[in-house]
Amino acid sequence: MDAKRIIPVLHVSAGQVAGPDPGPPSARACQLELEGADGILLRDAGPAGPRAEWLREVAGSLSIPFVLEAPFRDFAELEEALEAGADKVILPAGLDAVEPLLAAAVRTFGRSRVGVAVNAVLSADSHWLAEPEGRGALAWMAGLEQLGCGEILLRATPAGPESAALIQQTAQLSLSVLALCPEGDALAAEALLHGADGLAVADPARTPRQWKQALGTHGLTFRD
Repeated sequence: MDAKRIIPVLHVSAGQVAGPDPGPPSARACQLELEGADGILLRDAGPAGPRAEWLREVAGSLSIPFVLEAPFRDFAELEEALEAGADKVILPAGLDAVEPLLAAAVRTFGRSRVGVAVNAVLSADSHWLAEPEGRGALAWMAGLEQLGCGEILLRATPAGPESAALIQQTAQLSLSVLALCPEGDALAAEALLHGADGLAVADPARTPRQWKQALGTHGLTFRD
């Protein structure tokens, strides 16, 4: 089994880490790297503002990759993020015109630097649908792959045996799948055992290295 990744999630608002202990993203990202993170996912739901400035600070402080998920309004905003130092951008689920923006970004930067978030929800008749697109989740991900998407950030609701089966089906695709971590070590381990390449985790009470130690009891191996 390939070594898996633990990717902490930091929510950013107006250039500061959101939450009870705000501060510059570069400082918190550096701490997470020291604590064993394999990468960092920065989620910025606000307008671009002076985003390039703090992205450059993060890029200059890390030796591990970092990814930015943001509601990019156009190609220029996406390009600015990558040129400021982000290793990859993630287009959020439900972004207007996601397909043409994805295609343009892949043509310019290559598939390894562009991913898409997918919200998969189990319907009443037991089908996984991508929301808000309304298409079958696996078919939607396959379509994104055809456009050149290099990674899927997958949130499956509800988490459990059915979501593990969905992750297992993504083995039909050649792109990487990063699963947004469900609650509970057993469900998190299931996601990785069924084919997810890594977990995006947002639990400040546990360091990345502690995540690896806990999930290692399920027979999983990690990058350090």
